[in-house]
Amino acid sequence: MRGRYFACLGLAAVLWLAAPPTDAQTSSGNKKSAAVPRTPWGHPDLQGVWTTDAEQGVPIERPAEFGDRALLNERELAKRDVELKKRARDDKEDRAELGKTTGEGSKVQSGDGPEHWYEMGKNISARTSLILDPPNGRIPPYTTEGKKRLAAQNDKGSFRNNSTGPWDGPEDLDLRDRCITRGLPRTWFPSAYNNGFQIVQTPDTVVVYYERLHEARVIPLDGRPHAGPQVREYTGDSRGRWEGDTLVVDVTNFSDKSEFYGSAENLHVTERYTRVGDAIEVRFTAEDSTTWTKPWTAMVTGRKDPDYWQIFEYACHEGNYGLRNILSGARAQDKANKEAARKK
Repeated sequence: MRGRYFACLGLAAVLWLAAPPTDAQTSSGNKKSAAVPRTPWGHPDLQGVWTTDAEQGVPIERPAEFGDRALLNERELAKRDVELKKRARDDKEDRAELGKTTGEGSKVQSGDGPEHWYEMGKNISARTSLILDPPNGRIPPYTTEGKKRLAAQNDKGSFRNNSTGPWDGPEDLDLRDRCITRGLPRTWFPSAYNNGFQIVQTPDTVVVYYERLHEARVIPLDGRPHAGPQVREYTGDSRGRWEGDTLVVDVTNFSDKSEFYGSAENLHVTERYTRVGDAIEVRFTAEDSTTWTKPWTAMVTGRKDPDYWQIFEYACHEGNYGLRNILSGARAQDKANKEAARKK
């Protein structure tokens, strides 16, 4: 996958030096918009390194107290700024205080590493949720089947709040624990650090390269059909097309291990990438009639940051002591249980 990514990167560099094409070569036959920067071949230019750090403090689902309100007021935004600083300090007293005042103490980062690991965003967002639709900013009601699947997913892997094990091997842990993938579209949700992503374009391909967990999606634009139903991938099978100035990516063929809020292999995702001034908006709609009663849409905003000038390697496996410690702890517990049973 990395080889394909760098091949696309090299091709993009060569094409950048080419003369701009005529209007007949532009996307979907639409007239060029002077407000949107263009590649030499006429597509909207989405290229560069972007970060969603500013939206770290935005919850995925909108707290019920905000109703249909999309933005915080000044007082609420100031409070979010204070809470983000406390989360970055990772102090026990801060966690206790936040737990008392907001009921979110369990959501405060802890144990992920030293303070300098955290990358709390500049110019923090005033959005009340990442979810745009439904209007209340919350995931739609679950189907009966979806509730059962969500409960099963919540009881697996150390990243799950209700995790109970057993941890007999690496396969029993979440894909993120194992440094494999955060999955799609979950990878779009900002976390405490490493929220960068890079986009590289050629006339017939777009590559989206995520800092966390160091993976690249190669998205063809040449109209080829999706892979057959027997082909299943952690991040699905992506096919892109231009609709005016928006890149639309249709994603199917998810694996049964692609856990996403109760959904898995039946998940269908539609992404929409749009350049808005000096930012890029990425909207995605998640659809699975076996899990939710209706589709729902979320959005993240990627921005340029001079301190975020390239994507560095995310060497997750090299320091993945959590996985080793979970498994060794489980083996120690097994030994203790056997010893206790022997003494009875």
